[in-house]
Amino acid sequence: MTRLDEYLQVPERYVVPETMQAVVLSGVGQGNLRLETVRVPDCGDEQLLARVDAAAACASDNKLIDQGSDHPFLYGWDVSKYPIIVGHEGAVTIVKVGRNLKGQYKVGQRFAIQPAVPSGPRHYRERYRDKAKDINKIAIGYTLPGLFAEYVLITEETTREGCLIPMASSSVPYFAAALAEPISCVVAAQERIAHTSKDPSIHGGLAKLGPKAGGVTLIIGDGPMGLMNADVAMAHHPRAIIVSGHHTRRIDRIEKALHAKGRRLGIRLVCTLSESLDEVLLKETDGQGADDVIVAAGNTQAYQEGIVSLARKGVVHLFGGVPFRERMIPLDTHRVHYDGISITGSSGSGPSDLAKALEMIGQGLVDPGNYVQKCGGLDAAVSLIQAVRGREIDGKGIIYPHARSPLFDVEWWGSEKERGFLTERLISS
Repeated sequence: MTRLDEYLQVPERYVVPETMQAVVLSGVGQGNLRLETVRVPDCGDEQLLARVDAAAACASDNKLIDQGSDHPFLYGWDVSKYPIIVGHEGAVTIVKVGRNLKGQYKVGQRFAIQPAVPSGPRHYRERYRDKAKDINKIAIGYTLPGLFAEYVLITEETTREGCLIPMASSSVPYFAAALAEPISCVVAAQERIAHTSKDPSIHGGLAKLGPKAGGVTLIIGDGPMGLMNADVAMAHHPRAIIVSGHHTRRIDRIEKALHAKGRRLGIRLVCTLSESLDEVLLKETDGQGADDVIVAAGNTQAYQEGIVSLARKGVVHLFGGVPFRERMIPLDTHRVHYDGISITGSSGSGPSDLAKALEMIGQGLVDPGNYVQKCGGLDAAVSLIQAVRGREIDGKGIIYPHARSPLFDVEWWGSEKERGFLTERLISS
């Protein structure tokens, strides 16, 4: 039996080590982010201990590192006094079940995790501002244990709020389950888009969720979330998807990743640099503008560009967040009043969105392998987070906590490549 076989076959009496390695933030700034050896947490009666099989880096990790206790999800928690393990996108396997949960969970079950938990904290309330008064949302990788670690404690808040989403199919690889969370944010965002129409046969109107079928969808932003938004939007069957951005390399990557899928579905995919967007939009829409615009770029100029690019009765979704001090933009109210455009937005996702993302992955409606650009073992996690900070990565990066490997580039990642990597690089079962 190979080491990978042992890893995949999680025994009922799983031997949990006393210590593990984890990426720990012990102060504000990237100089306080280190890979350390820490104790594996004890599993309480109402808790689960899980093995982390894959974790993905997110730009939000760096916001946490830079802001520390000022971050909205830390609520004053002082990371210099009470260090935290970071990482909130991941896939896990249960290795220990608390006594009171044995009828609900079992060792060997695989889950994706919804990191934003709609609950106040049950533990360490004295570490929060005002002893956690009025807190109704906490998060894994913030004040709840994070996923850049070999093991993670799943606390009561996560299980009671339904934030562990079971894997319906064992064929979904670890990395794909880890990427279900960012995909779920796209799913949630696109379901905030609504187009209404009148039906003369009934009283009132009809509303359909998602980018307009048969319409033109514009994605502003050529980063990983731009790619994901274009990929998910294809499930709504617009006749054309335009993706614009400032980076030739990124635009070419999106074209390469989605061109064949677009042809198969009969969707015209047009990837263009931002300076050519007006010309492309004029040609593709006969000067009418896009039916839907998803702004997957975090700046107010892109917000304004998205609103200007809308057709009458179009919808713009402000997907990319902007700094608080830059949040205000001018708005042509005539576009809203006379053209009937709609402006919407969203932040994060919920358990049902994560379940839908897993379903789309399992059905092959999206291919997370297109999003992966770097992989590595847990010893490469800090390097990956720094690469995201420096915008040295156009896609997503995957860390396998039970493997050791430097960070390496990939063009595409899949189940067989994951198995091959783990066969060579696993350090424990």
